[in-house]
Amino acid sequence: MNNELKKLQVTEQEVVQYLTQRPDFFIDHSELLTQLHLKHDSGDAISLIERQNHILRQQNIDLVDRLEQFIDVAQRNDRLFFKLQDLVIKLLPCHTTNQICRVLNTELKEQFDVDEVQLVLNQPHHTDSDLWQHFEQDNLLAHFGSVISELKNQCGEFDQELRDRVFVSGEIKSLAMAAICRGERAIGVLVLGSQSKEHYRSSTDTLFLGHLAKVVSQLLDRC
Repeated sequence: MNNELKKLQVTEQEVVQYLTQRPDFFIDHSELLTQLHLKHDSGDAISLIERQNHILRQQNIDLVDRLEQFIDVAQRNDRLFFKLQDLVIKLLPCHTTNQICRVLNTELKEQFDVDEVQLVLNQPHHTDSDLWQHFEQDNLLAHFGSVISELKNQCGEFDQELRDRVFVSGEIKSLAMAAICRGERAIGVLVLGSQSKEHYRSSTDTLFLGHLAKVVSQLLDRC
């Protein structure tokens, strides 16, 4: 084909550009559709119009698949939203940090496929049976980095030292973290743990976790 185009002093790019600018070309020259043949995946030659129909059918199948994926994601988000709404309602009566932690532990483990939950805060202990961890502000920044300095939600495996520091069981393989704030300043981190390395990845959506962290932040202001 290249040699024939050179004889005509026409490049492949010029042909492509012409046909792109004239999408109705084969309407005016429909007889060419039955004369042009393309190699099929099976090895048999098919007409251009057959090939076009095959491509359109495949595109329709791909569009249906994508639509089904969007519907699945929307349905999962709906379920997650209602679960989060129920969790927030159960958190509202809490008036102590321990009460907040108790509700978070119970509900997140039972309803959100979370293996471990830990609230890490830079605030004084109030009782001898606190359900949360105390970190000095410098340690918060050292261990949780941009979650504290940039209020950035994060997911991933992270290092073993951090996982063991937050969860003493040693079975946690991936984390999801969101900042707990007082005003514009981070005073802690809400940490969710999973025993699966694949459960919390860097690409995991943290929208709902971020919203939950904001609710917890507001509740802690009144404790």
